[in-house]
Amino acid sequence: MIKRVAVLLLVVLVAMLSCAHADDTPVAPVEERPPTEQAPPGVTLLGDREPVPANKEQLEQFIGGGGGFIPTGGITYRWRYTYPWRGGFRYGWRYPIGYWNTFGRSIYGSSCFFGRPFGGFYYC
Repeated sequence: MIKRVAVLLLVVLVAMLSCAHADDTPVAPVEERPPTEQAPPGVTLLGDREPVPANKEQLEQFIGGGGGFIPTGGITYRWRYTYPWRGGFRYGWRYPIGYWNTFGRSIYGSSCFFGRPFGGFYYC
């Protein structure tokens, strides 16, 4: 019984949506007007897009990271690293030992694959 009512409601809904239409005509597009504000001298407006950096030095200004070869997106309490695993490499996180003792152990517990302290850092 419930299935029949649900199917009937869906059929009625589809019928209503297929028959509904707007009576108003579409509005004409608004013409773009030039901006009324003036830019300071020496400033050029480029539109919505920024230019692509021309060289590596300009590109590196936009990329943040926690250091090393793998960028970490500006996170300062952990860094990426790799360690050997079964003939290959595996990724992990390196935390300062003070942060790990305060927060990390309660969050991650024993779920770290590597899990070794070394030189002021805890490798998880």
